[in-house]
Amino acid sequence: MFKDVPLTNNRSVPKINSGQFFKSLANNMRSRLFTFQASHSSTADKYDIQYGDKNVRRFATKFQVDETSNIRGFREFKDTKKLSLIHSLRPLIVAINTVAISSSECERSFSTMNNTVTWKRNALTPNHISSLLLIQCVGPPTNSFIPSSYVKSWILSGKRVAEENCCPKKIKLEDKKEHTYDKLWNYLNK
Repeated sequence: MFKDVPLTNNRSVPKINSGQFFKSLANNMRSRLFTFQASHSSTADKYDIQYGDKNVRRFATKFQVDETSNIRGFREFKDTKKLSLIHSLRPLIVAINTVAISSSECERSFSTMNNTVTWKRNALTPNHISSLLLIQCVGPPTNSFIPSSYVKSWILSGKRVAEENCCPKKIKLEDKKEHTYDKLWNYLNK
């Protein structure tokens, strides 16, 4: 009973390490009550129970993971020093590990864009540039890319084949049935 309020145990709130709590309480009282510090104070006296919590909160907000469980996990990590046993901190660690540690990938992408957008190809739209860069930077390896479906749709849409010397007139849908590319596809599928 505390001020006529019954006290109960709440299992969802983790138990505070009493040693850390009293050290933090003593440090806070010392900083508020005394204007000078003794020269013999040890580093253990300066230990703050909330050390690093502000950074965990900032990262949890930035990476949109649960703040409360990650702070509990971080405090548990400070107590045990065993990261592999703490599952509540894992989403934040995974999110942090996805951040690139250098700008080399970005610079490589800009270099690829400079090679793609040249003075001869300056009429490309941003969507086309984006698509080309996606294929060049993160596209499939050339040995696993099968272009036949894309080539078929290109030819069937009435566009010219690379072997033609001049652009033919656009063929109407009725005339396409007579003028097919079966010979070309039979040759390509061999």
